[in-house]
Amino acid sequence: MMASLFLLAALLVAQPSQPPSLALPLEGGGKGGGGMQSQVDERLKAVRKAPTDPRARLELGIAYADAEEYEFALAELVEAIQLNPENKENLSARANFHLGNVLLALDRAALAANAYREALRLGWKEAGVYVSLGQALTGLGKFDEAIVQYREALRLSPKAFEAHAGIGLALEATGRLDEAAAHYELYLQSAPAPDDHGVEAIKQKLARLKDRRKM
Repeated sequence: MMASLFLLAALLVAQPSQPPSLALPLEGGGKGGGGMQSQVDERLKAVRKAPTDPRARLELGIAYADAEEYEFALAELVEAIQLNPENKENLSARANFHLGNVLLALDRAALAANAYREALRLGWKEAGVYVSLGQALTGLGKFDEAIVQYREALRLSPKAFEAHAGIGLALEATGRLDEAAAHYELYLQSAPAPDDHGVEAIKQKLARLKDRRKM
């Protein structure tokens, strides 16, 4: 599975066209702004000093992802995995997790799910990985499988409030509206930032569900 993942990710990097939302890296500053670009520049220096260091490649890949320079991020994360086949210090597991995040941002949900599963197989079993896998499965329309992953995230960390939103979305998609509303409520009770865009979106979803239940 890893070999096919490498190949597909490499093909994505090599594609000449980009999704409309993907910005080309600009000289002197990427889409993420000066702060992000300075992180990229710093990580690039580290890679030039130690080009076969998987940690340096991983950190550069993360910096590129933060700057939304996704094709460069894919290349560095795949390189980090290939340089560390024994998964020393869990670096390959972490690289697969971040690879999944980049693929998900590029709407490659199936590839993202494979990367998250590989991260879990290699031992990176944190709540955030399960939440992200749930998001990828939701994007594939595999709602029941997504709910399983979200529940595992909550088992590992009851504070993983994003999982409640994910469960709610999956339940709503399958017509289980009362259960979905309950999880939206749990999300809103747990989310730390009341003015967050995601919070507002869930508030609107919950309000619409309540209106539908009154009809």
